[in-house]
Amino acid sequence: MHRLPLGAALAFGRVLGRLTPYISSKHYRRVLADISGAFGDRYSPDELTGIARRFYQRLGESLVEFLRLPSLSADEIRRWTRLEGTEHLEAALAQGNGAILLSGHVGNWELCGTLMGLSAYPTTAIARPQMDTALTEFFNRTREAHGLKVVSMTDVRNCLRVLKRNECLGVIGDVNANTPGAFVQFLGRPAATYTGVAYMALTLGSPILPLFDTRLPDHSHCIRIGPPIPPVNTGDRPRDLLLTTMRAQYVIQQEIRRRPEDWFWLLGRWRTRPDDLPNPERIPMESRDLTAEEAAEVLRF
Repeated sequence: MHRLPLGAALAFGRVLGRLTPYISSKHYRRVLADISGAFGDRYSPDELTGIARRFYQRLGESLVEFLRLPSLSADEIRRWTRLEGTEHLEAALAQGNGAILLSGHVGNWELCGTLMGLSAYPTTAIARPQMDTALTEFFNRTREAHGLKVVSMTDVRNCLRVLKRNECLGVIGDVNANTPGAFVQFLGRPAATYTGVAYMALTLGSPILPLFDTRLPDHSHCIRIGPPIPPVNTGDRPRDLLLTTMRAQYVIQQEIRRRPEDWFWLLGRWRTRPDDLPNPERIPMESRDLTAEEAAEVLRF
């Protein structure tokens, strides 16, 4: 991957992506089932199959790009990536409470961290440890190759310290929560969701800014920082956590709806169910507990 020109490496990634469904048909069937569950009312069966196949090709391209990162210089990376929307970030940091950069597994999400690491804004990303320690170390070495810092998602104290230093904290917000959080509607189905982003925003007053990568037709990338997602802060803490989490998840879902082939459908987003948790009675209220009018008001921002 390091020796191939970018175009040839991406072509190899697409071929790898096209072959993957045949290598792992079980996962392909799950991907297609999840795409159908989310978009079956919007697309025909042939279109759903096309989304699944394009997803695998995009995944192959993103894997190749990630593997090449340590061998590239900062100038080489900047030649095929660009960062937009820094005015939103500067306005957020001017408040002095840091900034939470909320992203999802959309496009090449790893490039978001790389480009922030190369930027003038000190950034630490929260990473979920892999089951294999060696794989976790490899991922983190690659992520930190260009200035990004990485902290474990279990290290809450250091996450808060990043924001208190008025720096950026990157969070991937669309992972399945395997501990009690909140069940929020995600692409039409309730999904277990961590409320940590909402907790940090409400506790420290840190703005939540969406950060997403878009792959352009010429194979370059545009990473965009969006305007802040306003938290809901009424003083009813459990409800505010739920409603702020809903808003954050809504922004991620809108990005996926615009380009479903760019989302990581192997994520297992809906894996955890209430009955799977040790103390289901302690789960905060679900978004379905809101009336249609309340839910519409929450998302009107």
